[in-house]
Amino acid sequence: MTSASIDFELPHVEVDIWLPVGKEGREFTYADNRGLGLDLGDLVRVHLRGRPMNGLVIARRTSKSINYLNKDETFERKVLSGVDELIQKAAVDKEWRLWLEEVAVSCHISPFRMLKAALPPGWLGQRNLRKQSLQDLWWVYLVDISFDENLLTRRQAELIELLKNSGGGLWQKNIYKSGFSSVILQNLIAQGFANREKRKKDLDYDKKDKPLTCSSLKLENPSQLTCEQLDAVTTYGDLNPGDKLLIWGVTGSGKTEVYMHIASKELALGKSCLILTPEIGLIPQLVDRFKKRFGPRVHEYHSGCSDAERVRTWREILATKEPLLLIGTRSAVFLPLSTLGLIVLDEEHDSSYKQESPMPCYHAREIAFSRAVKTGARVVLGSATPSLSTWKELSPKGSIALARLEHRISNNPLPGVSVIDMRQELSCGNRGLISRTLMQHLAGLPEAGEQAVVLVPRRGFSSFLSCRSCGEVVECPNCDVALTVHRDGDGREWLRCHWCDYRSNVGTHCSECGSNAFKPFGAGTQRVMDYLTKELEGVKLLRFDRDTTRGRDGHRKLLERFASGEADVLVGTQMLAKGMDLPRVTLAAVLAADGLLHRPDLFAKEQSLQLLMQLAGRAGRGERPGKLIVQTYCPEHPVIKHLVDGRYEEFLRKESLLRKEASLVPFSRACLLRLSGESASCTATAAAALAERIKPLCITQGWSVLGPAPSLIARIAGRSRWQLLLHGPEGSTLPFAEGFDLWSGIPRGVNLSVDPDPLQL
Repeated sequence: MTSASIDFELPHVEVDIWLPVGKEGREFTYADNRGLGLDLGDLVRVHLRGRPMNGLVIARRTSKSINYLNKDETFERKVLSGVDELIQKAAVDKEWRLWLEEVAVSCHISPFRMLKAALPPGWLGQRNLRKQSLQDLWWVYLVDISFDENLLTRRQAELIELLKNSGGGLWQKNIYKSGFSSVILQNLIAQGFANREKRKKDLDYDKKDKPLTCSSLKLENPSQLTCEQLDAVTTYGDLNPGDKLLIWGVTGSGKTEVYMHIASKELALGKSCLILTPEIGLIPQLVDRFKKRFGPRVHEYHSGCSDAERVRTWREILATKEPLLLIGTRSAVFLPLSTLGLIVLDEEHDSSYKQESPMPCYHAREIAFSRAVKTGARVVLGSATPSLSTWKELSPKGSIALARLEHRISNNPLPGVSVIDMRQELSCGNRGLISRTLMQHLAGLPEAGEQAVVLVPRRGFSSFLSCRSCGEVVECPNCDVALTVHRDGDGREWLRCHWCDYRSNVGTHCSECGSNAFKPFGAGTQRVMDYLTKELEGVKLLRFDRDTTRGRDGHRKLLERFASGEADVLVGTQMLAKGMDLPRVTLAAVLAADGLLHRPDLFAKEQSLQLLMQLAGRAGRGERPGKLIVQTYCPEHPVIKHLVDGRYEEFLRKESLLRKEASLVPFSRACLLRLSGESASCTATAAAALAERIKPLCITQGWSVLGPAPSLIARIAGRSRWQLLLHGPEGSTLPFAEGFDLWSGIPRGVNLSVDPDPLQL
């Protein structure tokens, strides 16, 4: 035997793990020396250069590790670091990952970046969301008994209602936070209406911690459908797997009830359902309605949930074999529901379904279509004002079936529209923010027991601060936008950028001419609130915008305050117009509509009319009729005329003719290439070089290249922004051949993003 000779061979399991190193991630090989039984798709914890990190197993192999004997000591020729821990078994299903790789190709992004965007935040990386503190807490839940409500006190009945609306159970500390005393809870338990048990509150899914099944709750019965709703449900039942249906229903026509009937049928077949909505602000009402009908199988998934909550939802989806019902915003379209039967996109026209930045730039509607084809699910689109892109694809010419809901459930007529010409208000001496007509309506709300919503295009106090002597506008030092004036409750003012969040004090002198004649121009939500507070004595107000709805359940809490009668008028931004059901609201109003109408954007008319018609739909949903008041300096604008006559489909016909003649989207395809960098000259040069590289390729495939040109906002957060706009034939693929590297030649420090089918042109 030599000093170093072969002794024997040992079986050795190696795994390749994808770790988030750099933008694209890198593969590293580790050993499963703890016998964890690792396989493809497992999420694991490893150490890389001394740092703990979560990664994904993408390959597994069993090899023979050759050992050598030297001076009675055994050592391996190849020593690999071992996997520390298995975080989640089968976190990524093979079929789901293959589908996601197809999506990555269409978004022109690497499979790793696509995967990282689809997975819950924090799962890939240095954070360890699994290791949370475990606590034994009391879980209170309703029991499966029938009871006489006459035996309950008012507060006990309210507590039972809270438990029902929460899916049948709540943590005891949350019950106390909701204002219920321990005496009320103890009496409810003593009478046998509820029970409690110790549970560990952690992120691991465990059957003992699983909420009560739906059968153990007294759930709300389905409402009786109208003839139009029944026709919609029947039309859905006639669809083939992978097909699409548009439910075109006026506001208040009961689209959500149709969604619930359809979801009930799919759940009964053992299939899960995914309900998407464009804004977090719409989640609370949807979750509450679906939980009353379907109980604890309803879950929510959106950026308003903590990272730990989203991981827990993801794990429950992977662990349970029962059909679930998920409600979420656009990112929920990637949830790994294995038996998916239904995908609903409520308010399908809304531009919030489009992810513009950062990459991947995708539209949830197109992702839903792709997923339905793969899984055999059916897609339901719902809107009172469908997008032109969807309208042109209706059958028989297109592939989307149609069901119409033309009447409100309440049988009330749609709100009438009153247009206030603010030029006449000015000529009559009214220089205020609010017209005399609108002021009279608002003043009469408390006596009538009614409510109103007032839409203001911007939050903050004023849109910008300007010098009246020289006209200089105070701008953000990092972005090419005006700073917005904000004011707190004590009257202190400051300036803020809504793009990069830069803040500064309001100066006393103009930096250009030295004048102290500063004046705020335009009206934000804060300024409207201040104005109405001074002018309307006895009218209670609430503000509804991004500043007032921050934090967990911010939207739900504020809307509950308004619905309970805490205020007569709700002043807010565009989120006011989207999907809220407030029966006491009889008046909707929009201030400064001109800011919506005159945006330099191809979609400005379509999106403005959709917003105004959706806003009108918030009024008159209860027993009393509603009204919309629009203040504008351009009452003759085509959008205003179509708003008054209510003929939305006629607007779509006219708009489609204009765009078709000009070969504009959606009768062509578009793609934006956005470049940004700290150096303006370097970014401009990179944009010009990229244009020269891709022009020959585009020309051969019938595409044209416009630009390079500065972006509409040429600088954000100190970074210069340039763009190229590509136009091509309808239905064609983007003109980048396989293997063509767009990023080749892009200098260091300049970022390039690809946005297929942008919604801002």
